[in-house]
Amino acid sequence: MSKLMAGLLLIVMPCMVYAADESAAKEEAKFDQIFRILDANNSGKLSREEVALKAPALAENFDQIDANHDGGLTKKEIKSAAALAEKRRREFSQNLEAADKDKNGKLSREEATALPNISANFDAIDSNHDGQLVIKEIADYVRAMANTAPAAAAQ
Repeated sequence: MSKLMAGLLLIVMPCMVYAADESAAKEEAKFDQIFRILDANNSGKLSREEVALKAPALAENFDQIDANHDGGLTKKEIKSAAALAEKRRREFSQNLEAADKDKNGKLSREEATALPNISANFDAIDSNHDGQLVIKEIADYVRAMANTAPAAAAQ
């Protein structure tokens, strides 16, 4: 590697790390601000009532997020739940990409066999009935199932 290239790396790498740190700090500050707004009684925890009107996604998933089941959501519990959701989203995306053998951005019925839950519900997911699944159809199906699950559980 030339001295010039090494010199450039020594300059660029710290800048990239700084930019990533700055971005993370901005995200953290935004999260803290939203948490403070939701935490009406300044208890350091969000009650079911506090999230009911202003944070429907938290309210709908309150029991799953409330890891210690104390009736309040801490910053740590919310961040852990968000990290787990992001991990699952990434894994699902990777599984979809791996199943798409011809790399056309669609899953045929045959390709979907690599994903048992997708394969088992292929016809229900294939909303335009073209024999191919695209990410929008899968996302729409998952959303629809998530919206009907609480109603089914209440019956």
